[in-house]
Amino acid sequence: MFDFIRKHLKVVMIVFFPLVIFAFVFVGMDPSMYTQRSPVVAKVGSTEITQNDWDFQQRNYADNARQSNPQLTSAELDSPQQRYVVLEGLVRDAVFAQVINDRNYVISNNQLARDLVKQPEIAALRGADGRMDMQGYRDLLMQYGMSSEGYEANVRRQLAMQQVLGIAQTTSILTPVQANLAVDAVFQNRNLQVKRFTAGDYAAQVAVTDEALKSFYDANQALFQRPEQVDIEYVVLDLQHLMDRIEINEEELRSYYENNKASYATSQEQRHARHILYAADTSMSQTQRDAVRAKADAALKQLREDPSRFEAIAKAESDDTGSKDSGGDLGFFGRGAMVADFDNAVFKMQPNDISEVIPTEYGYHIIELVDIKPAAIPAYEELRDRLAQDVKNNLARNQFLEQAETLRNIAHDQSDSLQPVADELGLSIQTAKGLSRTPQPDSPEVLQSAPVLQALFDSRATQDRENIDAVDIGNSQIITARVVQLNPAQVQPLDEVKDQVKTLLIEQESAQLARQAGEEALKAWKADAKNTEGSEAMLISRQQPQGLSPADVNAILTLPSTELPQVLGFTQTDGSYLVANVQSIAPLFAESMDEQQRTQLRDMYDMQVAQSLAAAETEAYYEVLKQALKVQIRAPRP
Repeated sequence: MFDFIRKHLKVVMIVFFPLVIFAFVFVGMDPSMYTQRSPVVAKVGSTEITQNDWDFQQRNYADNARQSNPQLTSAELDSPQQRYVVLEGLVRDAVFAQVINDRNYVISNNQLARDLVKQPEIAALRGADGRMDMQGYRDLLMQYGMSSEGYEANVRRQLAMQQVLGIAQTTSILTPVQANLAVDAVFQNRNLQVKRFTAGDYAAQVAVTDEALKSFYDANQALFQRPEQVDIEYVVLDLQHLMDRIEINEEELRSYYENNKASYATSQEQRHARHILYAADTSMSQTQRDAVRAKADAALKQLREDPSRFEAIAKAESDDTGSKDSGGDLGFFGRGAMVADFDNAVFKMQPNDISEVIPTEYGYHIIELVDIKPAAIPAYEELRDRLAQDVKNNLARNQFLEQAETLRNIAHDQSDSLQPVADELGLSIQTAKGLSRTPQPDSPEVLQSAPVLQALFDSRATQDRENIDAVDIGNSQIITARVVQLNPAQVQPLDEVKDQVKTLLIEQESAQLARQAGEEALKAWKADAKNTEGSEAMLISRQQPQGLSPADVNAILTLPSTELPQVLGFTQTDGSYLVANVQSIAPLFAESMDEQQRTQLRDMYDMQVAQSLAAAETEAYYEVLKQALKVQIRAPRP
């Protein structure tokens, strides 16, 4: 049938096209054809978080994490657990954003400024006259890859968050009685006598025979089952590979420099101005503001007649106490150092110009531009290498976006082969064998991505042998792949895993012997608590668990003091067995510690407990907010 359609395609189109039009006219088009959108994975009040939002945030998290720690693998960054943590972070941000909006928590410019100058690095940018070095401020933020607008928006959010969370944090009160009880419970030390029976010490006693190996292998075949595996072909679109292939001629590079050299300035343009301020604020009535404006208009009329009087009028009438005595002189400053309306006016003027009356939040200004200090821009020769890198990066990123779309389309439309993708984009088809569902350390990093492995074991790939949808694995790399062969799960023959069987048998049997010896010692210690031959003294606390598991530490520290001494036995994760005689509660502070040290340490303990209590109150308050906003997380928790 399909052969017939291919051979008579034109006839088929003539027959079916009117039917399609008929269906659209009389039945209508499904609105979802126009409004198809990413699935909603969480909902916070009226705010929806989509799969696209989640994927975007995950990519940002993974890219930032790789920059700070290149050793992290895709398996670690893209694990289901880590992805869910990112989703929970999006939900948390949405909850607080909703509360901030609903309760109209607004951070004024003055609040923002007060918070910024509390930060030592920013406070250091204030000059002797109290004005901020705005260019230095922007340069400081650029070192961290931030703009002033983005950073200030983030600070505003943090300050608003403090207002929201302050409700919970200020109600968290730790009384002295609570503090004493909590500190004693959390930081308590206990004296033990312990004896460890290590599995390795009994390994030589294990009898390893062919019969024992066969018996262990038959009883534990699940341990020796090779998981389902796939052999694959794959192609990777890589930004760095695109950059390496780009060549730029000198003429193009010079043209780019001329068009963009302002962005390479080592210092931005600065302007020297002076002003006369007639102060007015929102607390004034309109009549009062009109009177102030009239004074400013009168002064401007005088200056239009005689510009040389600017300094004298400033000294006599300006309300800016910081510049009044110097005739309104503000010195040199960069763009953004002043409020927006003032700034815009100054940077449109020419030297010796006198502005119109400029209204701002501080009142009415008359400005005279004294001088312009142009931006310092390095010569082309100094910047050539950097320019070449930037141009390559820009071109490569544009190509990457275009080719990524091409890759997705071809891989999907011609899903029975990777060759069309490779031919169109000049990519090489690579191969890998024996991939399982879980990332393997010896696999190429691009094949350790959880979404890639998940797609490779989907029935589309394993049964239909279709190309997987292109996956953005971060680090500016996109991959698509196809399964060449599916290798079903199977139990490996004993001959192939004999060494592994032997190792596991010895571990199991030696652990059993260690446990038997430990349990005999436990009985002896319980019969005679003084019979602790071969033991060692140990001081244990939650802060110093001495290698014990949290469960073991909790069992030791929660024994009622009235029941001490008491003997306990613990099987350790390494197969060893530990016998412990819990003898007594040790003093919180060593006898050799002086009173000042004790006070300091006690204060530190109290502070830690108070912080823990505040964190618990905050988390409880967050849960209340989630309930009030009817938060739904629709993605399953791993």
